[in-house]
Amino acid sequence: MKQIGIVGAGIMASGMAQNFLRHSYKVTLWNRSPEHLKPLLESGATKAETPGELTKRCDIVIECVSDDEASKSVWLGKQGIVEAATSEKVLVASSSLSLDWIDELVALCSNKGLKFMDMPLTGSRAGAENGTLRLLIGANESVLNSVRSDLEAISEKIYLFGKPGMGMRFKLVLNTLIGIHMNAAAQARDVATKAGIDPVLFAHALVDGNMGPISPATKLVLESVNWPEGHVNFAVQWLEKDLRYAKKMAEAYGIDFDLLNDTQKDYADYKNAGYGAADVTSISKWF
Repeated sequence: MKQIGIVGAGIMASGMAQNFLRHSYKVTLWNRSPEHLKPLLESGATKAETPGELTKRCDIVIECVSDDEASKSVWLGKQGIVEAATSEKVLVASSSLSLDWIDELVALCSNKGLKFMDMPLTGSRAGAENGTLRLLIGANESVLNSVRSDLEAISEKIYLFGKPGMGMRFKLVLNTLIGIHMNAAAQARDVATKAGIDPVLFAHALVDGNMGPISPATKLVLESVNWPEGHVNFAVQWLEKDLRYAKKMAEAYGIDFDLLNDTQKDYADYKNAGYGAADVTSISKWF
């Protein structure tokens, strides 16, 4: 059985680690803040002192951190993943990253003869914890097939979108639509409330049955009125970051995506007002 290395200890990384452990894999972890690893170590994982040390010990290395800067810090340098990797290992980027950085990383690994795939995730906290993530992959098919059975320990469905870097492109478009849907639902609820419609009744009526505009993302916003304070599946700061990367991607392809631009600004304003750690559905409080 392959040894798994996971760099990161956030919601998604921790969920993946727990599910690999439940499937009897040996799991090695590294995180910038080692204290966050404690629950996973108590579940049977081991700790590495650097991303490079983790890479040397593992067959599959999955990086799942916050953003480009955090990702670069674990892939590059003398203690980084790339420096320690050899051609028989499979290296995986599961963070949501910009196209500039993912394409640079793809080229770097290719030039060194390393097996690399990008594998951003969708499924939120529940998917990570239950092992029902959907994996959005860019990879050579032979590389994916060499680890497909291992990835089934953390997922319910695996999508291959093409060569390395294509999974990230899909993820940024996906999160663009999620952000737009949530932003629209939040503003629609605000209009309804100001028009005198009870917000709970408004949400129930839209979610009950088939009224056309309801998507899983809009449904989350409408149902969030009943959630306990502090409940977080996906934080505002991370969606805003993804929308920023998506906006830059659209611009690189010559597209002025006005709905994306407006949504990114609303989430940025909300984050900058001190709500970066709140759940993305709470954007309705901003209006």
